[in-house]
Amino acid sequence: MRAAEATSAGRVYGGRSAGEREADRRARLLAAAHDIVGTQGYAALTVERLCARANVSSRSFYQLYDGKEAAFADLYDELLVRSGAKVVASLAATEGEPLAERVPAALLAYLVPLFDDLRAARIVFVEVVGLSTRIESTRLRNREKLIELIVAEGEAAVVRGEAADRDWRFAALSLIGSATAVALDWMLRTERPAVTLLERQLGELAVTLLTATPRTRP
Repeated sequence: MRAAEATSAGRVYGGRSAGEREADRRARLLAAAHDIVGTQGYAALTVERLCARANVSSRSFYQLYDGKEAAFADLYDELLVRSGAKVVASLAATEGEPLAERVPAALLAYLVPLFDDLRAARIVFVEVVGLSTRIESTRLRNREKLIELIVAEGEAAVVRGEAADRDWRFAALSLIGSATAVALDWMLRTERPAVTLLERQLGELAVTLLTATPRTRP
């Protein structure tokens, strides 16, 4: 960075640094994208509408993103990272509990924040489907983190004698895929079952997939 640019970047205006102002603009853009896509769909998202809703200039927008898809990818990643952090927190809170309690609780910790905000649920389960290779890459990267957590929990449960060994990656993929399909179906239904019912069913599914004795050993 040139000296003049470095000086500009380090200036403080209104008591906030350049980095703080940029973080604020990003937060406002993500909040605006969350509301637009979560209520009207990705097709309704334009750079002009996003900037107007966030009260951010187009010049400032393009300093952060190369277009609306990049902004949406950032929002999607942010939602998944937040839910992923809930999973980690849940596993920490249930340390020492059996697998049949830890994993369902972690699964619900991931899903409940999304079910609590139908805009977020629409973004994560509906709007991202088949959208682009960039969005798919974000989805797969975050899915891999969940797989690693489930595999680690399963292998630890085997050592403790709580579960029979199995192909834990297959089990993790089955659980994540099933939960995603159920959540998508729930979002698309005109009359949705109660969230509490959905949570109970998904919890039971997790227990079945991860603790039932497999017919064949790996």
